[in-house]
Amino acid sequence: MNRLRPVIAFILLIIAASSCSRKTQYYYPDNTRRVKTGIEIFLNKHAHRYKNKIAVVVTNHSGTDFYLKPNIQLFKSKKIDVISILAPEHGLYGFQNEYDKNIYNFDDNFNTTVYNLHKLDRNSLGYIIDKADIVIFDIQDMGMRCYTYISNLKFIMDTLNGTEIELIVLDRPNPIGFLGTDGAYLRKKFSSKFVSAFPAPLMYDMTIGEAARYYKGEFTNDVNLTVVPMQRYDRDMMFNETGLPWVPPSPNLPTYTSSIIYTFTVLMEGINISLGRGTAKPFEFIGAPWIEPVEFCKLLENLELKNFTFRPVYFRPTFSKYSGKRCGGAHIFYTGGKFTPSEISYRIIRLIMKKYKQARWEKNSRFYAIDHLAGTDLFRKSINKGAEYGSFRRKINLRLSVYKFKRSKYLLY
Repeated sequence: MNRLRPVIAFILLIIAASSCSRKTQYYYPDNTRRVKTGIEIFLNKHAHRYKNKIAVVVTNHSGTDFYLKPNIQLFKSKKIDVISILAPEHGLYGFQNEYDKNIYNFDDNFNTTVYNLHKLDRNSLGYIIDKADIVIFDIQDMGMRCYTYISNLKFIMDTLNGTEIELIVLDRPNPIGFLGTDGAYLRKKFSSKFVSAFPAPLMYDMTIGEAARYYKGEFTNDVNLTVVPMQRYDRDMMFNETGLPWVPPSPNLPTYTSSIIYTFTVLMEGINISLGRGTAKPFEFIGAPWIEPVEFCKLLENLELKNFTFRPVYFRPTFSKYSGKRCGGAHIFYTGGKFTPSEISYRIIRLIMKKYKQARWEKNSRFYAIDHLAGTDLFRKSINKGAEYGSFRRKINLRLSVYKFKRSKYLLY
């Protein structure tokens, strides 16, 4: 018997390892606590009604179910006839850091033509979707106006307005919804087709499904809209509380932490510093060749931003600002809790503009980049005056309050 014990132990070890290997990484034991996204509800309860319907799908790599199966594959398994795919910024597979130059290509994996939304005008988009019975919108959004996926939703809804084609929006969590509404309401003069197009504050505190309901109710009443809500979702949830896997919605938000920090570092694209694009820590590294990191981090710590701490760092971006150049700066660590992103961004940018003579506002042929991102020139002008954040906040509060009142009618959670 003693001789058999090692053999029995080895067999039991193999059985245990085999059992572990069958477990799904993000799977709760009873599968009843996690959030169920719109695509799961749609496939289980509604997809049978759309059998043999002709569909155009607006999606990218983030459009998966809980088990990471691609939505296109799942739609086709339900006999929905997907005739074309409309891909947002970064492409269908989410790896392109610059806009793809091709208007369309044929994807062998899904046996379907993929169109580049950034290359289509309203007439071209209308021609493509006119062949469909339904348009399905299923992308993981980030809850920020400057993030181009919400602009894609607006573009689709504007094009569908007045047609009988049904728009089906499959809802997904807002990863930064726990932070609430923040930032200035977009002034039309600073809008563009894809960046800062959606008429809302910088952080609109809605899921993509709620945003569709809001935009229909306030701007496009004649859209044939169906929103498939989630189950067990609470708007104050952090993403890691949903029980869902984090699929990076774009190549520069590889982790949930990076997406939280993105809420305030994104406005820093309005000045001439690197945000770590082209490094292992995009939006978590900030710096420039003319910044000494130890001194910089001391200045940041003196701001007493209780939700963050800073580590001196050197980094060399492989693309974007200061590509190939050594930058000094800070590695930003999120320590938890709620904060006001526009305030963090305002105070850090004001510090940089005051302490470094090389710092300047980025400008294109039309306007300052910060005005485009913030949706107003009040942010930049207040910093130039040396005003405290509270002064800027008071100037935007009225329009923010009006928006919150209107938005409340369209919330699902």
